Amino acid sequence: AAGVDNTFRRKFDREEYLKRAREREEKEEEERLKKSRGSLVQRKPLKHRDYEVDLESRLGKTQVVTPIAPLSQQAGYFCSVCECVVKDSANYLDHINGKKHQRALGMSMRSERATLQQVQDRFESLKTRKDPGSFTVQELDERITKQQEEEEEKKRQRRERKKEKKE
Repeated sequence: AAGVDNTFRRKFDREEYLKRAREREEKEEEERLKKSRGSLVQRKPLKHRDYEVDLESRLGKTQVVTPIAPLSQQAGYFCSVCECVVKDSANYLDHINGKKHQRALGMSMRSERATLQQVQDRFESLKTRKDPGSFTVQELDERITKQQEEEEEKKRQRRERKKEKKE
């Protein structure tokens, strides 16, 4: 064992590597704190839409789609807030109600907590809006007869169209 030369092995300086590890941990901690500070942006709570979502405007229409068209003219529904194209109306509605879109609008996905007074006021407004005394049996009968007449008129028009086609 006296004649073995193993000096080629690398010798590590433990103090130097401990110092490097501590510095690396401090940097990681600083980055973590920066990220956590950045995510503390106060966003507004969710609110009702004040506009109508237009899903029926392009229903049944055809459109020529080219690969070089801008995003707003491509096939599907274009979201100008997020600058993305969604292929159908169901996915567009999901996108509008989704987290990414709401974040882009500056809202969190939490709703504002209602107070007892707000709930009571809402109940009162709904009671006054829906007046139970305004609906009578006579009105119901009139509505039913009117609807039956409209259905009969539609059937008669269909029959006339069929006769015209046969002739």
